[in-house]
Amino acid sequence: MQPSFLCIGFQKCGTTTLFDLLEQHRGVALPRDVKEPMYYRTPAILRPGGDRYYQWRYFSHISPDDKRLVGEVNAGLSYCHCAQRLKENFPPETKLIFMMRNPVDRAWSAYKFFVALGFLPISVTRDDLRLGHAVAFDQYARRVLGDSRQRNKIMKRRLKYLVFSQGNYDTCIGEFDDYFPNKKYILFEEFVRDQKGVCEDVYRFLEIEPDEDIQYGIKANETHRAAAGPLRARARNVAKAVDYFFDEFIGMRCWAPSVYGAYHRFNRFMYRTCTVEDTDRSKMLPETRKLLEDYYRDEKERLEARMHRDLSDIWF
Repeated sequence: MQPSFLCIGFQKCGTTTLFDLLEQHRGVALPRDVKEPMYYRTPAILRPGGDRYYQWRYFSHISPDDKRLVGEVNAGLSYCHCAQRLKENFPPETKLIFMMRNPVDRAWSAYKFFVALGFLPISVTRDDLRLGHAVAFDQYARRVLGDSRQRNKIMKRRLKYLVFSQGNYDTCIGEFDDYFPNKKYILFEEFVRDQKGVCEDVYRFLEIEPDEDIQYGIKANETHRAAAGPLRARARNVAKAVDYFFDEFIGMRCWAPSVYGAYHRFNRFMYRTCTVEDTDRSKMLPETRKLLEDYYRDEKERLEARMHRDLSDIWF
């Protein structure tokens, strides 16, 4: 069993909430155990078993005679150059959904999320704890976007510069253009304002009937945690990477659930130990917002041309 649709991006744009809503739909089947399969987000050397492993690990709970529409919601497929991997394994008629948000607000949300989970450099985490989110983010953004060498590497080394790379929507979407013609675009701001209406539009795109039992008005994956310390944050990031290896790359959850369960409990312990409640309520500095708006302006204009829509009344 293989997905007929993929929600490919982008991070901090509402994909987890969409996943939770689609999971309620009686006519939709999603991957087991995880929201975002890591399979196509990793190099081939870490993808043993080929397409058969992918289908076994994530979709073997779906019987061949199951009439539900199979899909995957995975914001990570919009980076790490996943487009080519998907082209090699999915037919052109696969439907793609892209969720987008004001790229400036997305970068701010992503920064707070990643710094809490130890994904950013230790020096950035240390600055964040010392100076607060707003000032530390401003310094980080200026260090990257103000350095022409780093700025030019953002889309070449997307994982390293994930705070910024994921906001270059048109560039990422364009990588799918020559193979996947069926695309649906969702704006986070409209999704927040009218979840039910946007979802019903998605159902029409996917050619499935609405499910009246779905409970709308939910919020998922909001950033409420902060790093407990630079080294603790990094330790938590390593623990999560090991969890990915056990669970998804070798499928331990499926064939040794008790062993995996023990490590998963340790990983949850690391999360509780290495993060604390985020009490920093600072807002993005106006000068940081201007810097990011200038960086994303050309990309936004290309996206407007793609969508045949003026986004200035919603974004900037």
